[in-house]
Amino acid sequence: MVVNPANPAPASPPLPALAVKPQHVAIIMDGNGRWAQSQGLSRSDGHRAGADAIRPVIRRFAEHQVPVVTLFGFSTENWGRPKAEIETILKLGAEFIDSHLDELNQNGVRVAHLGGTDRLPIWLRRRVKKAVEATSHNDGILVNLAFNYGGRDEILDAVKRMLADGLKPGDVTPEALEARLTTAGLPDVDLLVRTGGEQRVSNFLVWQSTYAEYYFTPKFWPEFDPEEVDAALLEFAHRHRRFGLVAPDEGD
Repeated sequence: MVVNPANPAPASPPLPALAVKPQHVAIIMDGNGRWAQSQGLSRSDGHRAGADAIRPVIRRFAEHQVPVVTLFGFSTENWGRPKAEIETILKLGAEFIDSHLDELNQNGVRVAHLGGTDRLPIWLRRRVKKAVEATSHNDGILVNLAFNYGGRDEILDAVKRMLADGLKPGDVTPEALEARLTTAGLPDVDLLVRTGGEQRVSNFLVWQSTYAEYYFTPKFWPEFDPEEVDAALLEFAHRHRRFGLVAPDEGD
């Protein structure tokens, strides 16, 4: 991505050579509040710092030519947080689109939304729709914004669609379900990254991550920078993925 002259970012470090690259990286952006606490700041300050961390991360994945990145911004369970914190997160989502949509569009980034929009305020719904429509023609990196998203809800909705479409039990296949997920047509998650030191997936892309490689880092999301992206991709490149099979050199 080209740096926005009005808000320049530090130059990225040289790209490391990667023998294997993931086609789809999913990120649980965790630790904004704990980062803020460690800095003596408010949780709102932490979420703002987390929003600022998104651009350089997207840019770095684009430099690595990773086709799809999905960012977990707000889960269906997050509605249980304090009202003021929810409002901050939603407003930051709107501000991100307002501030960076032109730049994303100019750099060929395609934006998509995963999750329901029914609970989102109308002003955020309009911005999400605008971002998706404005970038729909682009052919660069696809950035999925998972906002008001829950993996179990997504699977349940897919099952309901199969029933509404009149599928019989014999017609219910993995392919039929996948065609009704919000990620239909996209590759499964190859690499799932979670920042902040926690080691769980928190109802995120549970179907799509069946054979994903997990990468957990103690770095809080505001600290996750291009070098951290490189570290995650280098770790992925050294993993031996078997998909339930046996590698040829391992015997029976």
